[in-house]
Amino acid sequence: MATQFEFRLLGGAAPEGELDADQLLALVQGLKDVALSVGRVELDAQMVGRPSRRTQHLARLSIGLEAGSTRLLVRRADVDDAALPIELEEEQAFDATFRQIIEDLASDVRPAAMSDATAGTVGRLRAALASAASKVEFSVDGGAVVAFDTAHTRASTWQSADQTLGDQRIRFVGRLRAVNLDTHRLQVTDDVGNKVALPAVEDDSETGTMLDSYVEVVGVPEYEDGRLTRIHGAAVSPAAPLPSGVHAGSRSTTPVSDLVRGATDLPLTGIEGLTEEESTGFFEAIGL
Repeated sequence: MATQFEFRLLGGAAPEGELDADQLLALVQGLKDVALSVGRVELDAQMVGRPSRRTQHLARLSIGLEAGSTRLLVRRADVDDAALPIELEEEQAFDATFRQIIEDLASDVRPAAMSDATAGTVGRLRAALASAASKVEFSVDGGAVVAFDTAHTRASTWQSADQTLGDQRIRFVGRLRAVNLDTHRLQVTDDVGNKVALPAVEDDSETGTMLDSYVEVVGVPEYEDGRLTRIHGAAVSPAAPLPSGVHAGSRSTTPVSDLVRGATDLPLTGIEGLTEEESTGFFEAIGL
C-alpha cells in the first residue's frame, strides 16, 4: 500500500477545509514537479526532457483535500499497468526520498548533493505552500514528522548558482497583465513579451484598477540565466508617458549617427587599418 503523506495547512486566507483555486493549482503542480524529479532520481533517468513512461508511472500522484482543517493528502497513485512493472524497492525509495525532501524544505537546508533541477522544483513547492498557509504540519501514514512556519523558509535556499538577486534596485516599465490580491502576486509584461513576476507585493489594493495599463515597477531584481524574471519588494505605480523611441521594459536608444556626430574629436580624415576610400564610405554610410 502506498505511503500516505499529509500536509495540514494552517493560517491561510481561505476558510478551513478550503483553498483558493489558484493556490490549490500551484500546490498540485508543485507536488507533481517534486514527485517527477524524485522519480527521475530513483530510476536514474535524465533530469531534463520528456520523462519516460516508467518515470511517469512511478511519480504519478493521487491528491485529495480533506474537510475540517485544511489537509492536503498525497500518495502515489495505484496504476495497473503490467507493461511497466515497478519494483517494491523503487516505490519505497521514492517514498523515502519524497519524505526527506519535505523535511529538507522545512529545515530550509538544501543538501549538497541535490541537483539544481530538483532544487528548483522544491523552491516552487515552497512558494506554493507559503502562499497557502503560514504554518504547515507534515505527517506520514498518520504520524507527525515536522511542523514549520513558511515565513522562515527562503526562496534563495533553492536557487541555483545562475539565479541571482541584483544588488541594486531597478526601474521596469510594462503592462500589468495579472493581479492576484489574495496572494499579492502580480505580473508585468514589456513590449517585447518578457514576463516579470512581482511576488509578495505590499499595498497592492489599488493595483486592480491598473490592470492592462502601463505601470512603473521599482524593486530588487532577480535574474535566471541573465534574464530578469522577478522583482522583489516591488513598488507599483502608474507609468509616466514614455519618450518617443523608448519601449517599455527597455533602455532608451540613440541612433549611431547621433553618437558619432557628438564625438567632436572623431578623426574624420581616416580610420586606422582602412584605406581613405574605405573610410570615406564608412562615414557616408552613417550619415557624416
